[in-house]
Amino acid sequence: MLTPRFTLSQDEQFVTVTIRVPFAKVSEAEVEVLDNELHFYSKPYHLRLYFTGDVVEEGLQTDYHCSEASFDIKVRKKVPGTRFTDLEMITKLLTPPGSWTLMGPAIEELDSGFDTPVSEDLEASKSETDSKFDWLLPQSMPEEEVGAGDATLGRHKYGFGLQQHGVFRGLTEELRLVLDVKDVDSLTPGQVRAAREELEAEAFEEEHYLADLFYNEEIDELLNFKPWWIEVANSPAPVNDKLYFTEDELDVLKELPRQHLHVPLDALPYTWSTLAELIFGYAYDYRTTMGSSTVESSWTVTKLSPTLSCLDSFVTIKDALRASFRRSLIYPLYRNFELSSQILKDVCKIFSLGRRALLKCLLTIRKLCAGTQENRYILNDLYITSYCVWIQTVQEAAVREICLEMAGLKFEKPEMDLDLADTETAAQLALQEEEGSGSNTTTAKVDLEQVMAGLTIDSDDDEVE
Repeated sequence: MLTPRFTLSQDEQFVTVTIRVPFAKVSEAEVEVLDNELHFYSKPYHLRLYFTGDVVEEGLQTDYHCSEASFDIKVRKKVPGTRFTDLEMITKLLTPPGSWTLMGPAIEELDSGFDTPVSEDLEASKSETDSKFDWLLPQSMPEEEVGAGDATLGRHKYGFGLQQHGVFRGLTEELRLVLDVKDVDSLTPGQVRAAREELEAEAFEEEHYLADLFYNEEIDELLNFKPWWIEVANSPAPVNDKLYFTEDELDVLKELPRQHLHVPLDALPYTWSTLAELIFGYAYDYRTTMGSSTVESSWTVTKLSPTLSCLDSFVTIKDALRASFRRSLIYPLYRNFELSSQILKDVCKIFSLGRRALLKCLLTIRKLCAGTQENRYILNDLYITSYCVWIQTVQEAAVREICLEMAGLKFEKPEMDLDLADTETAAQLALQEEEGSGSNTTTAKVDLEQVMAGLTIDSDDDEVE
């Protein structure tokens, strides 16, 4: 059976489900309503929805539109005036209620018809996850928690909810090339971070950074660009009236795994921090391509995320965004501190628009990773697909809380640990010497690359005041 494409809307009395069924046998269409469920069948289509409130069969209205090959089904709310939440979260609407459980290294959900005990601790943990999280709770890296009697705790874990390990050990060399850090499954979390930082230090190019600092006409254009999240935020209309899913996105949403993903409480900070990284990469790519993704977009998004490129996760959002900020000055085409600072503001703006905006970003990232020849689809399996499912189930209040955590967040150049201030000062002095020797401004700019190439900066020197 096929799951049809559908959209939903509501008013005080009814929920309206519009179902597109171009190949349906209309004469045999059936609709059934039971408590909070709506069942639709018209061969070869079958749809079963789970609302957040109860509906009744009395007053059910079904209309078929030949020109659009679609049904409009209006089902009455049991309690008029009740507002049904999450009608735009397609995957969640398709997911039946069931028991939450964690089984081994994977996150799974048992079917609601399977009778198995769920521990009180797990249910309590889930309840705590939905409530306000104490972001000031002391945390430590996993390797610091290893006890002498359990060496397995030192294994480097990654993936959504930090529930995977050893995945890359059994993969081909081509798949392992997706990551910057090699043999990640043989390293501890601390070793992974040290390897990532060493690779970044080696990759940083002073000449490229200074070129984007002094030749900034393109940078100015990118800074003045107004991406969709700015337009939505500045619009007087409600966010949900401005943010809608395309037909392609709706098709993806209805085919996502129908699961309730429970993130353990100790892994929740890492999960939010990785999400912030993903949105940073998305925002950077969208702004620097002015909304027109390129063949390099998947590389850009994954390269700016230390989690996707190195499987290095962070317990705080600030540390995660600082790592992505730093990588944006090292790897992509445009390496400009002011531009990266604007991307940081973009991330906060996207979070302020709520789950629907975040989901649209994640769906784009998923599409980018699935459409490349560099085997980045494995990152969808490890992270992105689960994020697309999970974000539909979190509370908007949790997203708002994360947004408050990021509000006002900014970084200074010394925090990047790349000697940016020394590099800029030395370049300025070199330019002044060039100009003082009689060269005109145009000649000085033309020779800037040669001047920069001759710079020698001791990374151990103190910063120039």
